[in-house]
Amino acid sequence: MASNSKKLDTSTLKAFENAAAGHDGVMSDPTGEMLIKPCTDSEVQFYQQTLQEHPEFAELMPTFMGTLSLGAPAQAVDSTAAHDLLATSEAQKTERLHGLQIATETAIVLENLEHGFKQPNVLDLKLGARLYDPEKTASEKAERLDKVSAETTSGSLNYRIAGMKVWNGNSYDVYDKFYGRKFNADNISDGFATFFAGLATGLKADEAAELLETIEAEIAKCRHVLERAESRMYSASLLIVYEGDTGALDSLMAGQAKTPRLQEKAPTPGEVQKSVEEEEEDEEDPPTAYQVKMIDFAHATWTPGKGRDENVVKGIKNVEDQMDQLISSLAG
Repeated sequence: MASNSKKLDTSTLKAFENAAAGHDGVMSDPTGEMLIKPCTDSEVQFYQQTLQEHPEFAELMPTFMGTLSLGAPAQAVDSTAAHDLLATSEAQKTERLHGLQIATETAIVLENLEHGFKQPNVLDLKLGARLYDPEKTASEKAERLDKVSAETTSGSLNYRIAGMKVWNGNSYDVYDKFYGRKFNADNISDGFATFFAGLATGLKADEAAELLETIEAEIAKCRHVLERAESRMYSASLLIVYEGDTGALDSLMAGQAKTPRLQEKAPTPGEVQKSVEEEEEDEEDPPTAYQVKMIDFAHATWTPGKGRDENVVKGIKNVEDQMDQLISSLAG
């Protein structure tokens, strides 16, 4: 998963403005293949430990290519608090999608999951009802995040829409974090319907159902791996990307099957490890209709002896339920 073979000229880096959710300060290289994300030392350590000790989960993460020094940090900002502040004015409701920049001199270099798509549709789902580590969070911040959870589907479904962007044929419709906060358990399906609406115009019903089943299979893989692991991943996200250009999507779906079916969605650790070992560092990946990955590990740790992360596992199960509803609606 990790590769340090590519060299970055920091003078050529540019701001990355295509994220569905996130923070200021994220950059990309000129090719768009790599993202440079400001991060804390703990997030670097999580990536490194995962690569060494948890290859089955590493397969679910964006490829980690190393770290980069950014020089002097910006003014200190609590990134999680900035990302989760509730709107108190109309001006805030129309603010840009990203949170504020993390104060750090270190960045991680990651695979850009949107690279290779003609027009990527991107959905960021923030996982968990508890959004913070109770052992490391001040009471004032904990109360604020508990309020966010209680007033959104984070509390009722253990996930919420943190942001998304959808190609409408001419431009992107961008939905920020406040869009996701308006839903409840009864109408969250409307958000999923909006995100996957392009399938109805670009594919036949059976092709759309096939792609949704395949995406759900990948989501279920994340759950199966986490059910076998002992971790706590506060405020981690599930990122779903699919091709928004109807012509490109139709061409991709017309090819041979590229993804596992639902009955194959729980690979053994040995199968995952074999896949990792066979992956070649410089091999070009063929175009794909979708990507599903876990992201955002600033507050993630491996916790031997503490059991699986029910906070996150429950959220992923509920995301699968929404996918089942979409698939059933196509069949009907």
